Amino acid sequence: MATNNKGKISELKKLIKEYEVLSQEEAGIEDLNVEENGDTFEENAIIKAKSLEDLVVDDVIVIAEDSGISIEALNGYPGTKTKRAAIEELGRIVTEEERYNLILEKLKDEKNRKVIWQTAVALIDDSGVHTFIGEVEGIVNSKLEGDNGFGFDPIFYIKEAGKTLAQMSFEEKSNYSARKKAIEKMINYLSKK
Repeated sequence: MATNNKGKISELKKLIKEYEVLSQEEAGIEDLNVEENGDTFEENAIIKAKSLEDLVVDDVIVIAEDSGISIEALNGYPGTKTKRAAIEELGRIVTEEERYNLILEKLKDEKNRKVIWQTAVALIDDSGVHTFIGEVEGIVNSKLEGDNGFGFDPIFYIKEAGKTLAQMSFEEKSNYSARKKAIEKMINYLSKK
């Protein structure tokens, strides 16, 4: 898996039980130094997967994931720059809390708080590149709530659950996870091979 993000790896290992999942680090690969310059999450996932493919043995399935949130009232911001937008805007390394607060500040007088979390998974096997997309819709919460999860979970509110993703257990979050939806499509593809 083209990541060293401990949160993503932990989540993926829980979701993908049929295969051994290795992070880059576990596979002995330090850093990919990939420029994620795609216009979509899908393009960025493919870029990362192809970069990793160049560094591993031929009989390994390579997967990469790109995900983020797009806020309707902010014309899709932060979108494919979900991780980097605050850094670019503030001109420095930022904490997770600063990232959340920047979004909350942008939405302080906004009534439309609709947000979409999209995950794209790119898989490269002996038959080529395959992509799988998962999506979930929510609302940007007006404050940080919850201690579970990572990324934008503390501000991603799911109406039908009545709480943010960060207020949910792993099992409950899995019912709404865009990542899980994409991974389930990928596992379905692999099971047919």
